[in-house]
Amino acid sequence: MKLDHVGDALRLVAEGAVPASLETETLDFKRDPHTVTGRGAPGNPQARLVEVLVDAVVCFANARGGRIVLGVDDRVPGPGAFIGTNADPATLRNRIYGNTRPQLTVPIDEIQFGGKRLLVITVPEGLDLVTDSKGKALARLGTSCAPLTEDARRALAHERRNPDLTARPSDRSWSDVSPAAMRQARSLLAQLVDLRSQMADLDDASLLRAPNLLDRDDRLLIAGEILFCTPHHDILDFLTRPAAGAEPSVRRMREPLVLLLPQALDSVRATIDPEIAHIPLAGGQEIALPDFSPIAVDEAVTNALVHRDYTRPERVVIDHSPNVLRVWSPGGLPFGVTEDRLLSTVSTPRNVTLMAAMQQLGLAERASRGIDRMFREQVRVGQQVPGIRADEYSVEVYFSSGAPNRAFAGFVATLPRNLRENVDVMLSLVHLCQRPTLTLADAARLLQVTDVEAKDRLDALGVGSDALIERDGDARRGVRWRLRSSVASALGTAVQHRARADSARPRVEAHLREYGWITNKTLRNMFDLDVQQATQMLNELRAANVLVKDPEGPKRGPAIRWLPSHRPK
Repeated sequence: MKLDHVGDALRLVAEGAVPASLETETLDFKRDPHTVTGRGAPGNPQARLVEVLVDAVVCFANARGGRIVLGVDDRVPGPGAFIGTNADPATLRNRIYGNTRPQLTVPIDEIQFGGKRLLVITVPEGLDLVTDSKGKALARLGTSCAPLTEDARRALAHERRNPDLTARPSDRSWSDVSPAAMRQARSLLAQLVDLRSQMADLDDASLLRAPNLLDRDDRLLIAGEILFCTPHHDILDFLTRPAAGAEPSVRRMREPLVLLLPQALDSVRATIDPEIAHIPLAGGQEIALPDFSPIAVDEAVTNALVHRDYTRPERVVIDHSPNVLRVWSPGGLPFGVTEDRLLSTVSTPRNVTLMAAMQQLGLAERASRGIDRMFREQVRVGQQVPGIRADEYSVEVYFSSGAPNRAFAGFVATLPRNLRENVDVMLSLVHLCQRPTLTLADAARLLQVTDVEAKDRLDALGVGSDALIERDGDARRGVRWRLRSSVASALGTAVQHRARADSARPRVEAHLREYGWITNKTLRNMFDLDVQQATQMLNELRAANVLVKDPEGPKRGPAIRWLPSHRPK
């Protein structure tokens, strides 16, 4: 074993130093309780020894790792500090393994120093939060061990489960840096309109150092390798299909990310039809509607390349057919992020160092995940909200394209900028174009927030001169919102539930004239609907002032009878 700083510390003790004065964040001295005699001797020295070592191991594992030297009294100066130990390394290894969670295997080396047998226990930095068998978590702070608070435990667990690979030193050298990639970086920087543009004039070393792509020893970090070195294998497959399911043409890309990302974005944009429809605006202007929002697709591709798992060899895949565009990326969502909370979870990029460098270079200007931007921009052009599928191995974003909702896109184009760029506005409007009301539960699910936050956000959209929605007046049905009548009128044919209710209205009114009432079951039979669809249509007809509940009939359930809202007297 190499003693390195342990050996230096032991030599200083031999020269008269107090061991405690030499302890650091990564070095600790411990006396074996078996060697303590007199009044301070523990009743069960072996149990005490295991307890002391487990605490120390947990401490170091939850920090940067370190070494524990067993057999040294840290309070005694000079050679007298070397007490020695007869502890069996195999036994200690097994006891430490059995009393840590997750179980840790620590190397234990036997050395001779000062005429005494010492044991050096090497503790690696933990890959997760480490506790003892009872759940106690400690961390090394300076030369002391301190219990971790609940917040500190959660933060450490999150950090350990989402390690930043790109912050580690690369095995590539400066000679592997692509001159073309460096020229591209300087070109990107020169186009910026802030102080970052000055970085374009830096020499190569300084240009890599400025966005923190070199460590303290001027070694290239993995983030620098990804950005500026040609990869050992292909990074991206771009598939284009003449029709869904047809054999694709494949373009395979292997470039430093500084070069590859712009190429990938340009390639995808070249396959997007920017003008599948037009909508007229006041003053003779018109807006072109694409089949896929270029902004939304840019976000998906950028995220796939920036936040992918670079420890895995699989390629990012972009699969484009006329009506579907999929972006597949290796590596699941970061720990703590779920599909149903993508809009509301605090940004947790997997590759923090890489992302920060890309922002510095002007390659990725936005600090967020871009999920809200993808949703908002795809809706703004009259298309469906993107879908996201994720598991522990991959993330896939898929866009569907069809005839754009021109009425919806035209209305959105008239809104003030602050509303056009508000994802809550876009998602709420889409929902209320499909259904007459938005319940609190649906709002929380739609916006991916708590009920309390959803209520606050929806109420905010109903305030001021630009109010879009309002509370539904029937308090008995719980908190819910609907479009303001002026907004519904401005949306026109985009309000699909009105169209459904209007198409059903003649048959329903004829039934009411003949029988005087209608039920959920009757509606299901008339229009071949399920229970939920029939309930929705009843609510739409109620909102259209066609139906009212029978005040003398059942109050709940499918047996509720509905009467004409305007009955002859």
